Amino acid sequence: MQLSVWKSWFYKKRHSNKANSMYIVEKGPAIPEEIRGVIDRFFLTYNHFKGARSLQTDTFIKEVFYATKQDPKDQRTIEEMEAYIQQKNVHRLRLKSFVIDEYLSIGEKVCMIGVTREFSNNQRNRVLYFLIKEDQSWRFHHIARSHHGKVLDKFQVNEQTGFVVGNEKAALLFLTHSGSADASTFILGDYVHVEGYLEVEQEVSSQLYYRIVRMNRVH
Repeated sequence: MQLSVWKSWFYKKRHSNKANSMYIVEKGPAIPEEIRGVIDRFFLTYNHFKGARSLQTDTFIKEVFYATKQDPKDQRTIEEMEAYIQQKNVHRLRLKSFVIDEYLSIGEKVCMIGVTREFSNNQRNRVLYFLIKEDQSWRFHHIARSHHGKVLDKFQVNEQTGFVVGNEKAALLFLTHSGSADASTFILGDYVHVEGYLEVEQEVSSQLYYRIVRMNRVH
């Protein structure tokens, strides 16, 4: 998917009178009220995964599960995946704050937000969330993660172009359709910033791989 996005950076302030403190947005992208409400509810229940079940599609739960479990052969039910994530989250870092710095409407039933998250150890990361509208309700459908590294390998498989991105110690597999601009733009040795979501609905490889959303050369 090739996306041309616009960004709107804004300020934030600490919400100090709640136990699970979050930043309150003062300015930001213009997000429709209906979608903004779903986003706020999602992050209010972030540290309790099951609490946001009505706001997540099955695909979203699968993506989080396989990113956590790292075993593509594990074929649990959605309910079992959800329970596993909930149990793992008990021992994980707590979400301390979040900042929405990007919003893109992709048709009437799909939108994307860029979110910078800060955790209880003061580490931050940035992800893209895709929301879709199903049965008149907005739900989180994909989570696209960021990765920096060198293109270590490039190959073809079933009309898909694959990139192995990382370094000698760690690397991730990314795929895109061979007809896309990314497939023809990037070559071995390029240092890139790539964003992609874990592919859980279409089996192309026996390995876990990410579907490319955006890919940029880093100079």
